[in-house]
Amino acid sequence: MMKRSNSLIALLDKVVNIPVIQITILVILFNLVSMFSLSAQTPRKDSGADGLKIIKPLKIGDTVPDEFWTTALNSMYDRSNRNTVTLNELKNRKLIILDFWATWCGACIGSIQKYVKTDAYADADIAFLGVTYQDKEDVTKFNERFKLNFPTIIGDTVLSAYFPYRIIPHVVVIQQGKVLTIAHSEILLPENVQKLKGGKYEEYLAKSDILNFDKTKFILDQKNSRIKDAIKSRTVIMGPISGLSAFGSYKRTDSTQRLYLTNHSLLFAMYKLLDVYWHNRIFLKISNEDQFDYFGFEDQQKFPYTVWLTKYGAGLESIAPLNIPKKELKWNALIALLNTNGYDLAVVDKEVETKLIYPTGNKKLHAPADNVTIEELLKSLNYQQKDMRRVPIYLSSDLIDKQDRISIDLRRIRDEEYLQNILSKYGLKIKNQRAKQSIIEVTERRSL
Repeated sequence: MMKRSNSLIALLDKVVNIPVIQITILVILFNLVSMFSLSAQTPRKDSGADGLKIIKPLKIGDTVPDEFWTTALNSMYDRSNRNTVTLNELKNRKLIILDFWATWCGACIGSIQKYVKTDAYADADIAFLGVTYQDKEDVTKFNERFKLNFPTIIGDTVLSAYFPYRIIPHVVVIQQGKVLTIAHSEILLPENVQKLKGGKYEEYLAKSDILNFDKTKFILDQKNSRIKDAIKSRTVIMGPISGLSAFGSYKRTDSTQRLYLTNHSLLFAMYKLLDVYWHNRIFLKISNEDQFDYFGFEDQQKFPYTVWLTKYGAGLESIAPLNIPKKELKWNALIALLNTNGYDLAVVDKEVETKLIYPTGNKKLHAPADNVTIEELLKSLNYQQKDMRRVPIYLSSDLIDKQDRISIDLRRIRDEEYLQNILSKYGLKIKNQRAKQSIIEVTERRSL
Protein backbone atom coordinates (compact mmCIF):
# COMPACT_ATOMS: atom_id res chain seq x y z
CA MET A 1 0.00 0.00 0.00
CA MET A 2 2.94 2.41 0.74
CA LYS A 3 4.54 1.94 -2.70
CA ARG A 4 1.20 2.65 -4.34
CA SER A 5 0.80 5.89 -2.27
CA ASN A 6 4.30 7.22 -3.10
CA SER A 7 3.85 6.71 -6.84
CA LEU A 8 0.46 8.43 -6.71
CA ILE A 9 1.98 11.50 -4.92
CA ALA A 10 4.76 11.73 -7.48
CA LEU A 11 2.27 11.54 -10.36
CA LEU A 12 0.02 14.24 -8.92
CA ASP A 13 3.01 16.48 -8.21
CA LYS A 14 4.00 16.37 -11.83
CA VAL A 15 0.56 16.87 -13.32
CA VAL A 16 -1.02 19.35 -10.93
CA ASN A 17 0.58 22.18 -8.99
CA ILE A 18 -0.75 21.11 -5.57
CA PRO A 19 1.23 21.33 -2.35
CA VAL A 20 2.61 17.97 -1.18
CA ILE A 21 0.81 18.16 2.17
CA GLN A 22 -2.59 18.46 0.43
CA ILE A 23 -1.75 15.59 -1.86
CA THR A 24 -0.81 13.47 1.15
CA ILE A 25 -4.21 14.19 2.76
CA LEU A 26 -5.98 13.12 -0.46
CA VAL A 27 -4.03 9.86 -0.59
CA ILE A 28 -4.89 9.06 3.04
CA LEU A 29 -8.59 9.63 2.31
CA PHE A 30 -8.32 7.41 -0.77
CA ASN A 31 -6.75 4.59 1.25
CA LEU A 32 -9.43 4.82 3.94
CA VAL A 33 -12.20 4.55 1.34
CA SER A 34 -10.47 1.53 -0.19
CA MET A 35 -10.20 -0.21 3.19
CA PHE A 36 -13.89 0.33 3.99
CA SER A 37 -14.76 -0.90 0.50
CA LEU A 38 -12.84 -4.14 0.97
CA SER A 39 -14.27 -4.61 4.45
CA ALA A 40 -17.82 -4.43 3.11
CA GLN A 41 -17.09 -7.33 0.71
CA THR A 42 -15.55 -9.62 3.35
CA PRO A 43 -17.96 -12.15 4.97
CA ARG A 44 -18.54 -11.61 8.67
CA LYS A 45 -17.51 -14.30 11.11
CA ASP A 46 -21.17 -15.02 11.96
CA SER A 47 -22.17 -15.44 8.34
CA GLY A 48 -21.95 -18.28 5.85
CA ALA A 49 -19.08 -18.83 3.44
CA ASP A 50 -20.80 -16.63 0.86
CA GLY A 51 -21.49 -13.83 3.34
CA LEU A 52 -25.17 -14.74 3.76
CA LYS A 53 -26.78 -15.32 7.13
CA ILE A 54 -26.40 -18.90 8.37
CA ILE A 55 -29.74 -20.73 8.19
CA LYS A 56 -31.00 -22.07 11.50
CA PRO A 57 -32.86 -25.42 11.14
CA LEU A 58 -36.55 -25.32 12.08
CA LYS A 59 -38.48 -27.79 14.17
CA ILE A 60 -42.16 -28.49 14.84
CA GLY A 61 -43.83 -25.42 16.36
CA ASP A 62 -41.23 -22.92 15.12
CA THR A 63 -42.25 -19.73 13.33
CA VAL A 64 -40.89 -19.52 9.80
CA PRO A 65 -38.51 -16.50 9.38
CA ASP A 66 -39.05 -13.76 6.79
CA GLU A 67 -36.06 -14.88 4.70
CA PHE A 68 -37.76 -18.22 4.15
CA TRP A 69 -40.59 -16.54 2.27
CA THR A 70 -38.52 -14.14 0.16
CA THR A 71 -35.67 -16.36 -1.06
CA ALA A 72 -35.80 -17.03 -4.83
CA LEU A 73 -35.93 -20.76 -5.62
CA ASN A 74 -35.38 -22.57 -8.91
CA SER A 75 -38.49 -24.45 -9.96
CA MET A 76 -39.95 -26.75 -12.59
CA TYR A 77 -43.56 -27.34 -13.61
CA ASP A 78 -44.72 -24.20 -11.87
CA ARG A 79 -48.36 -23.56 -12.82
CA SER A 80 -47.37 -20.11 -14.14
CA ASN A 81 -44.50 -21.62 -16.18
CA ARG A 82 -41.84 -19.67 -14.24
CA ASN A 83 -38.32 -20.94 -13.58
CA THR A 84 -37.98 -19.02 -10.30
CA VAL A 85 -40.50 -18.69 -7.48
CA THR A 86 -40.71 -17.55 -3.86
CA LEU A 87 -42.78 -19.18 -1.17
CA ASN A 88 -44.23 -15.77 -0.32
CA GLU A 89 -46.74 -16.33 -3.12
CA LEU A 90 -48.10 -19.33 -1.18
CA LYS A 91 -48.19 -17.69 2.24
CA ASN A 92 -51.99 -17.32 2.30
CA ARG A 93 -52.69 -21.02 1.70
CA LYS A 94 -54.09 -22.95 4.66
CA LEU A 95 -51.41 -25.59 4.21
CA ILE A 96 -48.03 -25.57 2.50
CA ILE A 97 -46.67 -29.08 1.98
CA LEU A 98 -42.99 -29.52 1.11
CA ASP A 99 -42.18 -33.08 0.04
CA PHE A 100 -38.42 -33.69 -0.08
CA TRP A 101 -37.76 -36.41 -2.64
CA ALA A 102 -35.32 -37.78 -5.24
CA THR A 103 -35.77 -39.56 -8.55
CA TRP A 104 -34.09 -42.70 -7.17
CA CYS A 105 -36.36 -42.94 -4.09
CA GLY A 106 -39.08 -45.51 -4.76
CA ALA A 107 -40.99 -44.70 -1.57
CA CYS A 108 -41.02 -40.99 -2.52
CA ILE A 109 -42.33 -41.71 -6.01
CA GLY A 110 -45.01 -44.05 -4.66
CA SER A 111 -46.34 -41.56 -2.12
CA ILE A 112 -46.27 -38.66 -4.59
CA GLN A 113 -48.10 -40.69 -7.22
CA LYS A 114 -50.83 -41.51 -4.72
CA TYR A 115 -51.10 -37.96 -3.46
CA VAL A 116 -51.39 -36.24 -6.85
CA LYS A 117 -54.32 -38.52 -7.65
CA THR A 118 -56.31 -37.40 -4.61
CA ASP A 119 -58.68 -34.44 -4.26
CA ALA A 120 -56.26 -32.86 -1.78
CA TYR A 121 -53.74 -32.22 -4.58
CA ALA A 122 -56.27 -30.05 -6.40
CA ASP A 123 -57.46 -28.33 -3.20
CA ALA A 124 -57.00 -24.56 -3.59
CA ASP A 125 -56.27 -24.24 0.13
CA ILE A 126 -53.24 -26.50 -0.16
CA ALA A 127 -49.92 -25.73 -1.86
CA PHE A 128 -47.91 -28.88 -2.63
CA LEU A 129 -44.27 -28.60 -3.68
CA GLY A 130 -41.72 -31.31 -4.31
CA VAL A 131 -38.20 -30.39 -3.23
CA THR A 132 -35.05 -32.06 -4.57
CA TYR A 133 -31.35 -31.38 -4.64
CA GLN A 134 -31.25 -32.81 -8.17
CA ASP A 135 -30.97 -30.67 -11.31
CA LYS A 136 -33.27 -29.96 -14.24
CA GLU A 137 -31.88 -32.78 -16.37
CA ASP A 138 -32.50 -35.45 -13.70
CA VAL A 139 -36.05 -34.26 -13.00
CA THR A 140 -36.87 -33.98 -16.72
CA LYS A 141 -35.80 -37.60 -17.34
CA PHE A 142 -37.91 -38.70 -14.38
CA ASN A 143 -41.02 -36.89 -15.61
CA GLU A 144 -40.60 -38.21 -19.13
CA ARG A 145 -41.02 -41.64 -17.60
CA PHE A 146 -43.68 -41.05 -14.92
CA LYS A 147 -45.56 -38.05 -16.39
CA LEU A 148 -46.24 -36.56 -12.96
CA ASN A 149 -45.13 -32.98 -13.67
CA PHE A 150 -45.89 -31.74 -10.14
CA PRO A 151 -44.41 -28.38 -9.05
CA THR A 152 -40.85 -29.01 -7.85
CA ILE A 153 -38.04 -26.93 -6.38
CA ILE A 154 -34.82 -28.15 -8.04
CA GLY A 155 -31.15 -27.83 -7.12
CA ASP A 156 -32.24 -27.11 -3.56
CA THR A 157 -29.77 -26.08 -0.88
CA VAL A 158 -31.95 -23.59 0.99
CA LEU A 159 -35.07 -25.52 2.08
CA SER A 160 -33.01 -28.55 3.09
CA ALA A 161 -30.99 -26.22 5.35
CA TYR A 162 -34.21 -25.11 7.08
CA PHE A 163 -35.41 -28.73 7.30
CA PRO A 164 -32.35 -31.03 7.30
CA TYR A 165 -32.97 -34.74 6.86
CA ARG A 166 -31.20 -38.07 6.57
CA ILE A 167 -34.10 -40.15 5.25
CA ILE A 168 -36.56 -39.44 2.45
CA PRO A 169 -39.52 -39.17 1.98
CA HIS A 170 -39.38 -36.14 4.28
CA VAL A 171 -42.61 -34.12 4.42
CA VAL A 172 -42.87 -30.67 6.00
CA VAL A 173 -46.26 -29.05 6.64
CA ILE A 174 -46.50 -25.31 7.30
CA GLN A 175 -49.68 -23.67 8.57
CA GLN A 176 -50.18 -19.98 9.32
CA GLY A 177 -46.47 -19.27 9.25
CA LYS A 178 -45.53 -22.07 11.66
CA VAL A 179 -44.17 -25.58 11.20
CA LEU A 180 -47.18 -27.77 11.94
CA THR A 181 -45.33 -31.07 11.52
CA ILE A 182 -42.36 -32.80 9.95
CA ALA A 183 -43.57 -36.25 9.00
CA HIS A 184 -43.35 -39.49 7.08
CA SER A 185 -45.04 -39.77 3.68
CA GLU A 186 -48.14 -41.40 5.21
CA ILE A 187 -49.13 -37.89 6.29
CA LEU A 188 -50.27 -37.37 2.66
CA LEU A 189 -53.08 -39.94 2.89
CA PRO A 190 -56.48 -38.23 2.39
CA GLU A 191 -57.68 -38.81 5.95
CA ASN A 192 -54.45 -37.37 7.36
CA VAL A 193 -54.57 -34.31 5.09
CA GLN A 194 -58.05 -33.52 6.38
CA LYS A 195 -56.72 -33.58 9.95
CA LEU A 196 -53.84 -31.30 8.89
CA LYS A 197 -56.30 -28.72 7.59
CA GLY A 198 -57.77 -28.64 11.08
CA GLY A 199 -54.32 -28.15 12.58
CA LYS A 200 -54.04 -31.74 13.85
CA TYR A 201 -52.07 -34.86 12.96
CA GLU A 202 -51.28 -38.28 14.38
CA GLU A 203 -48.21 -38.01 16.61
CA TYR A 204 -46.78 -41.33 15.42
CA LEU A 205 -46.43 -39.91 11.90
CA ALA A 206 -44.03 -37.18 13.10
CA LYS A 207 -40.46 -37.66 11.91
CA SER A 208 -37.15 -36.51 13.37
CA ASP A 209 -34.03 -37.78 11.63
CA ILE A 210 -30.83 -38.44 13.56
CA LEU A 211 -28.45 -36.09 11.78
CA ASN A 212 -25.36 -36.62 13.90
CA PHE A 213 -25.01 -40.37 13.21
CA ASP A 214 -21.40 -41.20 12.36
CA LYS A 215 -20.95 -44.36 10.27
CA THR A 216 -17.27 -44.51 11.19
CA LYS A 217 -17.97 -44.83 14.94
CA PHE A 218 -19.09 -47.82 16.98
CA ILE A 219 -22.73 -47.71 18.08
CA LEU A 220 -21.64 -47.41 21.72
CA ASP A 221 -19.61 -44.30 20.82
CA GLN A 222 -22.50 -42.46 19.15
CA LYS A 223 -23.53 -39.26 20.89
CA ASN A 224 -27.23 -39.32 20.05
CA SER A 225 -29.39 -40.24 23.06
CA ARG A 226 -31.98 -42.02 20.89
CA ILE A 227 -29.31 -44.40 19.65
CA LYS A 228 -28.15 -45.11 23.19
CA ASP A 229 -31.74 -45.69 24.36
CA ALA A 230 -32.28 -48.13 21.49
CA ILE A 231 -29.51 -50.46 22.66
CA LYS A 232 -31.33 -53.44 24.15
CA SER A 233 -28.14 -55.24 25.14
CA ARG A 234 -24.56 -55.69 24.14
CA THR A 235 -22.64 -58.92 24.50
CA VAL A 236 -18.91 -59.60 24.24
CA ILE A 237 -17.94 -63.24 23.68
CA MET A 238 -14.56 -64.37 25.00
CA GLY A 239 -12.31 -67.38 24.68
CA PRO A 240 -10.05 -68.68 27.47
CA ILE A 241 -8.31 -65.98 29.52
CA SER A 242 -4.97 -67.06 30.96
CA GLY A 243 -4.52 -65.89 34.54
CA LEU A 244 -8.21 -65.90 35.50
CA SER A 245 -10.21 -68.62 37.19
CA ALA A 246 -13.71 -69.69 36.23
CA PHE A 247 -16.15 -67.29 37.82
CA GLY A 248 -19.37 -65.48 37.03
CA SER A 249 -21.59 -62.74 38.36
CA TYR A 250 -24.85 -60.90 37.83
CA LYS A 251 -25.29 -57.34 39.14
CA ARG A 252 -27.75 -54.47 38.76
CA THR A 253 -27.15 -50.75 39.02
CA ASP A 254 -29.65 -47.89 38.88
CA SER A 255 -29.70 -48.02 35.07
CA THR A 256 -28.21 -51.30 33.82
CA GLN A 257 -27.74 -54.97 34.55
CA ARG A 258 -24.49 -56.82 33.91
CA LEU A 259 -23.83 -60.52 33.49
CA TYR A 260 -20.43 -62.07 32.96
CA LEU A 261 -18.72 -65.47 32.93
CA THR A 262 -15.06 -66.34 32.45
CA ASN A 263 -13.31 -69.64 31.64
CA HIS A 264 -16.36 -71.91 31.61
CA SER A 265 -16.98 -74.98 29.54
CA LEU A 266 -19.85 -74.34 27.13
CA LEU A 267 -22.04 -76.89 28.92
CA PHE A 268 -21.35 -75.39 32.35
CA ALA A 269 -22.08 -71.94 30.90
CA MET A 270 -25.47 -73.32 29.83
CA TYR A 271 -26.14 -74.47 33.39
CA LYS A 272 -25.29 -70.98 34.68
CA LEU A 273 -27.45 -69.18 32.11
CA LEU A 274 -30.50 -71.48 32.22
CA ASP A 275 -33.04 -72.06 34.96
CA VAL A 276 -32.55 -75.32 36.91
CA TYR A 277 -35.65 -76.71 35.17
CA TRP A 278 -33.64 -77.00 31.93
CA HIS A 279 -30.42 -78.44 33.31
CA ASN A 280 -31.13 -82.08 32.60
CA ARG A 281 -33.11 -81.23 29.46
CA ILE A 282 -30.01 -80.35 27.46
CA PHE A 283 -29.41 -82.85 24.69
CA LEU A 284 -26.16 -82.57 22.75
CA LYS A 285 -26.48 -83.71 19.15
CA ILE A 286 -22.89 -83.04 18.17
CA SER A 287 -20.18 -85.28 16.76
CA ASN A 288 -17.47 -84.34 19.25
CA GLU A 289 -18.03 -83.18 22.83
CA ASP A 290 -14.35 -82.44 23.49
CA GLN A 291 -14.78 -78.69 23.04
CA PHE A 292 -18.19 -78.54 24.69
CA ASP A 293 -18.03 -80.56 27.89
CA TYR A 294 -14.91 -81.58 29.79
CA PHE A 295 -16.74 -84.51 31.33
CA GLY A 296 -17.44 -85.82 27.85
CA PHE A 297 -13.73 -85.41 27.07
CA GLU A 298 -12.07 -88.74 26.38
CA ASP A 299 -8.59 -87.95 27.70
CA GLN A 300 -9.30 -86.51 31.13
CA GLN A 301 -6.24 -88.13 32.73
CA LYS A 302 -3.88 -86.37 30.36
CA PHE A 303 -5.62 -83.00 30.56
CA PRO A 304 -6.92 -81.91 34.00
CA TYR A 305 -9.94 -79.61 33.96
CA THR A 306 -7.86 -76.47 34.57
CA VAL A 307 -5.57 -77.31 31.63
CA TRP A 308 -8.54 -78.17 29.41
CA LEU A 309 -10.07 -74.75 30.14
CA THR A 310 -6.94 -72.99 28.85
CA LYS A 311 -7.75 -74.46 25.45
CA TYR A 312 -11.54 -74.64 25.36
CA GLY A 313 -12.76 -72.24 28.05
CA ALA A 314 -15.32 -69.61 27.06
CA GLY A 315 -16.78 -66.50 28.60
CA LEU A 316 -18.98 -63.51 27.99
CA GLU A 317 -20.06 -60.13 29.26
CA SER A 318 -23.59 -58.95 28.57
CA ILE A 319 -24.99 -55.54 29.55
CA ALA A 320 -28.59 -54.41 29.13
CA PRO A 321 -31.02 -51.78 30.46
CA LEU A 322 -33.29 -52.76 33.33
CA ASN A 323 -36.38 -53.08 31.15
CA ILE A 324 -34.97 -56.29 29.65
CA PRO A 325 -36.07 -59.25 31.83
CA LYS A 326 -33.18 -61.09 33.46
CA LYS A 327 -34.20 -64.40 31.86
CA GLU A 328 -34.22 -62.78 28.43
CA LEU A 329 -30.78 -61.27 29.03
CA LYS A 330 -29.39 -64.69 29.93
CA TRP A 331 -31.07 -66.43 27.01
CA ASN A 332 -29.80 -63.88 24.49
CA ALA A 333 -26.29 -64.14 25.95
CA LEU A 334 -26.43 -67.94 25.72
CA ILE A 335 -27.47 -67.87 22.06
CA ALA A 336 -24.63 -65.47 21.26
CA LEU A 337 -22.11 -67.63 23.15
CA LEU A 338 -23.07 -70.85 21.39
CA ASN A 339 -23.44 -69.26 17.96
CA THR A 340 -20.00 -67.67 18.18
CA ASN A 341 -18.50 -71.06 19.03
CA GLY A 342 -20.21 -72.80 16.11
CA TYR A 343 -23.35 -74.24 17.70
CA ASP A 344 -27.10 -73.70 17.41
CA LEU A 345 -29.70 -74.40 20.05
CA ALA A 346 -33.44 -74.83 19.84
CA VAL A 347 -36.29 -75.67 22.19
CA VAL A 348 -38.18 -78.65 20.77
CA ASP A 349 -40.91 -81.01 21.99
CA LYS A 350 -39.84 -84.65 21.88
CA GLU A 351 -40.64 -87.99 23.50
CA VAL A 352 -37.85 -88.78 25.96
CA GLU A 353 -37.21 -91.17 28.83
CA THR A 354 -38.42 -89.76 32.15
CA LYS A 355 -38.93 -90.84 35.74
CA LEU A 356 -42.45 -90.15 37.02
CA ILE A 357 -43.23 -89.76 40.73
CA TYR A 358 -46.82 -90.88 41.26
CA PRO A 359 -49.11 -91.81 44.20
CA THR A 360 -49.79 -95.51 44.90
CA GLY A 361 -52.96 -94.71 46.81
CA ASN A 362 -51.72 -96.29 50.07
CA LYS A 363 -50.87 -93.19 52.07
CA LYS A 364 -51.49 -89.46 52.11
CA LEU A 365 -48.67 -86.97 51.96
CA HIS A 366 -48.10 -85.38 55.32
CA ALA A 367 -45.03 -83.91 57.00
CA PRO A 368 -44.00 -81.02 59.27
CA ALA A 369 -44.12 -77.62 57.61
CA ASP A 370 -40.34 -77.17 57.68
CA ASN A 371 -39.67 -80.03 55.26
CA VAL A 372 -39.35 -79.82 51.47
CA THR A 373 -42.17 -79.61 48.96
CA ILE A 374 -42.52 -81.98 46.03
CA GLU A 375 -41.66 -79.01 43.78
CA GLU A 376 -38.40 -78.43 45.67
CA LEU A 377 -37.60 -82.13 45.44
CA LEU A 378 -38.11 -82.10 41.66
CA LYS A 379 -35.79 -79.09 41.31
CA SER A 380 -33.09 -80.88 43.27
CA LEU A 381 -33.52 -84.09 41.31
CA ASN A 382 -33.31 -82.23 38.03
CA TYR A 383 -30.37 -80.07 39.04
CA GLN A 384 -27.40 -80.76 36.83
CA GLN A 385 -23.92 -80.54 38.29
CA LYS A 386 -21.01 -79.80 35.97
CA ASP A 387 -19.14 -83.00 36.89
CA MET A 388 -22.11 -85.30 36.24
CA ARG A 389 -23.49 -86.83 33.11
CA ARG A 390 -27.07 -85.80 32.34
CA VAL A 391 -29.47 -87.13 34.96
CA PRO A 392 -32.96 -88.39 34.08
CA ILE A 393 -35.86 -85.98 33.83
CA TYR A 394 -38.01 -86.26 36.95
CA LEU A 395 -41.70 -85.38 36.75
CA SER A 396 -44.61 -85.57 39.17
CA SER A 397 -48.05 -86.93 38.48
CA ASP A 398 -50.97 -84.52 38.10
CA LEU A 399 -52.49 -86.34 41.07
CA ILE A 400 -49.85 -84.89 43.38
CA ASP A 401 -49.99 -81.35 44.72
CA LYS A 402 -46.48 -79.94 44.23
CA GLN A 403 -46.84 -77.96 47.47
CA ASP A 404 -47.25 -81.16 49.51
CA ARG A 405 -44.26 -81.76 51.79
CA ILE A 406 -42.12 -84.74 52.69
CA SER A 407 -39.22 -85.23 55.08
CA ILE A 408 -36.14 -86.08 52.99
CA ASP A 409 -32.39 -85.34 52.97
CA LEU A 410 -31.77 -83.62 49.61
CA ARG A 411 -28.07 -84.42 49.83
CA ARG A 412 -28.82 -88.14 49.42
CA ILE A 413 -31.42 -88.13 46.65
CA ARG A 414 -28.92 -89.33 44.00
CA ASP A 415 -29.00 -92.66 45.84
CA GLU A 416 -31.94 -94.32 44.07
CA GLU A 417 -32.53 -96.87 46.85
CA TYR A 418 -32.71 -94.13 49.50
CA LEU A 419 -35.03 -92.08 47.32
CA GLN A 420 -37.41 -95.01 46.69
CA ASN A 421 -37.55 -95.91 50.38
CA ILE A 422 -38.43 -92.34 51.48
CA LEU A 423 -41.06 -91.89 48.78
CA SER A 424 -42.74 -95.21 49.66
CA LYS A 425 -43.34 -93.94 53.20
CA TYR A 426 -45.55 -91.24 51.72
CA GLY A 427 -47.39 -93.52 49.34
CA LEU A 428 -45.26 -92.49 46.34
CA LYS A 429 -43.38 -94.47 43.77
CA ILE A 430 -41.10 -93.90 40.78
CA LYS A 431 -41.56 -95.51 37.41
CA ASN A 432 -39.82 -95.07 34.08
CA GLN A 433 -41.91 -93.86 31.19
CA ARG A 434 -41.52 -92.10 27.85
CA ALA A 435 -43.20 -88.71 27.78
CA LYS A 436 -43.32 -85.75 25.44
CA GLN A 437 -41.24 -82.96 26.96
CA SER A 438 -39.75 -79.63 25.99
CA ILE A 439 -36.00 -80.08 25.69
CA ILE A 440 -33.05 -78.02 24.42
CA GLU A 441 -31.18 -79.53 21.51
CA VAL A 442 -27.68 -78.32 20.76
CA THR A 443 -26.45 -78.99 17.23
CA GLU A 444 -23.38 -78.05 15.22
CA ARG A 445 -23.95 -74.99 13.10
CA ARG A 446 -24.30 -75.69 9.44
CA SER A 447 -22.08 -73.69 7.14
CA LEU A 448 -23.83 -71.45 4.61
